[in-house]
Amino acid sequence: MKRRYTTNKRKVFFSILLCSALLTAGPAFAAGNFGLGFVLGDPSGITAKYYLGNDHAIAAGIGDAAGHGFYINVDYLKHFREIIPVPGMALYLGGGGAFHHYHRDRHGRVWDDEDEENRLETRLPFGINYVFKPVPVEVFLELVPALELVPDVDFRLRAGLGARYYF
Repeated sequence: MKRRYTTNKRKVFFSILLCSALLTAGPAFAAGNFGLGFVLGDPSGITAKYYLGNDHAIAAGIGDAAGHGFYINVDYLKHFREIIPVPGMALYLGGGGAFHHYHRDRHGRVWDDEDEENRLETRLPFGINYVFKPVPVEVFLELVPALELVPDVDFRLRAGLGARYYF
């Protein structure tokens, strides 16, 4: 039985495409409302956030889910700045969804297309962030309970530590 290893060309292509789209779209947003950066954890990759108002934002990410394939997510976030009396710091809570193209077996090996599957999740992110005033940089830590709905119902716990630069 011949096994064919898949390549990471799709991940690289989609990452470059997203980065290009976000960087060219940056000037269209109001200064200070759009942030772009990275997140480390599950998933690890590129993250973007756009503030719709003072306490409401849309956050998105694209990357690799703990070495198990391509992962993309979009979340709506509500920030609660008055809970922690530190200027620039806020707790946040939100909801969203994710698509995960899973392509590894339990030993981390990449096999042919028959071992791949697409997964859909609902997400409930909550976390804490701090925005530095002199430099428009945000650091954040989040915990994300996720309910996988397709192909099977399963629970996942995702987490991330990241930073975004606002322009």
